[in-house]
Amino acid sequence: METKLQVKKLAEFKGHQHPIYTIIAAPEPGRFFSAGGDKIIVEWNIHDPENGVLISRLPFTIYSLCLLGTSGILAAGTSEGGIHFIDLNTKTEIRYIQLKGEGVFDIQYSNTHQMLVASTAKGQLLFIDPDNCTTTSSLQLSDQKIRSIAFNELRPYLYVACSDSNVYVIDLVKKEKVYQFTGHNWASNAIYYQEEKDELITASKDAHIRIWDIKNQFELIKSVPAHNYAIYKMLYNPDLKIYATASRDKTIKLWTMEMDILVRINKEDYQGHSNSVNALQWINSHHLVSGSDDRTIILWEINRL
Repeated sequence: METKLQVKKLAEFKGHQHPIYTIIAAPEPGRFFSAGGDKIIVEWNIHDPENGVLISRLPFTIYSLCLLGTSGILAAGTSEGGIHFIDLNTKTEIRYIQLKGEGVFDIQYSNTHQMLVASTAKGQLLFIDPDNCTTTSSLQLSDQKIRSIAFNELRPYLYVACSDSNVYVIDLVKKEKVYQFTGHNWASNAIYYQEEKDELITASKDAHIRIWDIKNQFELIKSVPAHNYAIYKMLYNPDLKIYATASRDKTIKLWTMEMDILVRINKEDYQGHSNSVNALQWINSHHLVSGSDDRTIILWEINRL
């Protein structure tokens, strides 16, 4: 059956004074956190776009955010290599990890594996105890940026997208690399593990999306010229069974599970962003928020026709 979508712009959130680099869902329904070049973390309510709440002000640009399960702790990674742990109840910093100038591009928490992992600008993975927010071990994979990591929630593996164009497979028990392959011609920027099909999806600075067959030694299933410029973010919606991607070409695109294009959301047709789109987050089954170099966040309603 052909999939058709209706996309509607619902609101703009204007409060940041610099580009927005990261957005994640908040614990309460309908809320999310955003952060970026202005060094602040803001909580928003999709029903009240005019009134963001300041959560924290950090000393450097914020690249990544991650909630530590249901603990009420928010981790924020910065451009200068700090990971700040913030208690959301008191809005105070409770712990800090300094990485000597290594920007922290991604932080991911797995409830299944009870593990917190961060990736850095110097090709390092940090394994962090989520209970006391301290580093337990590290793994050097490359001398280039690791922009995105993804847990396999069914098996003890972590997948890593690196700017050296490689994709790395990490054994979470041994905390060591067990496999690697060339993902793209240029930097691999985004990665997603597709549980339903047991596939790995990657997106790149080369503007391509690629689907890899995990069961057959990561054999390439499909390569799609998806955007005009670098792809920075990719997220799956399990209810609508669609992907959303964000790109430097100023667009958001929506895709089927097979990576066939459904909708191109741009400035001209949808009053979208005027600059690079860096961040995406599904707030619920039908609401997507996007953050951009244009300093705005947009709320989109997406429904099947």
